[in-house]
Amino acid sequence: MSAMQKRFTLLAATLFALALAAPVLADGHRGPSRPSRANAQHVGGLLAQLIFPCPAACNTTAQSCFDTANATALACASDACATEIATAQTACAADRKSDACSTAAGALSTCAEACLDTRDTDLSACRAALSSCREACPE
Repeated sequence: MSAMQKRFTLLAATLFALALAAPVLADGHRGPSRPSRANAQHVGGLLAQLIFPCPAACNTTAQSCFDTANATALACASDACATEIATAQTACAADRKSDACSTAAGALSTCAEACLDTRDTDLSACRAALSSCREACPE
């Protein structure tokens, strides 16, 4: 595997992990949406937003922050890398595992690097704000 392919694979894995982590980071109260009577002390999901409005508001704000960071990065990459996007779409349409697809995706990754770096910074700020917000909530 070439260095470019390794870099693209690492970038793709990182983006995938971040995409999966965003909802988890934004939702601090995971659990059943309808608690049983025996488990009433461990309320989670939708009812937790009513019982614990401060953390719920923090989560909502954080999710909006994550969504904005992602939308901004997509817009940035779309504007800055239109040629690379079109090349990658064409090269990868027939075979995602082809060398041409890998090369085009690597070029897109390089082109979008500044956008993705900004996204990483923005997501870090979102997580810090979420943490501060939750710490400020009454217990």
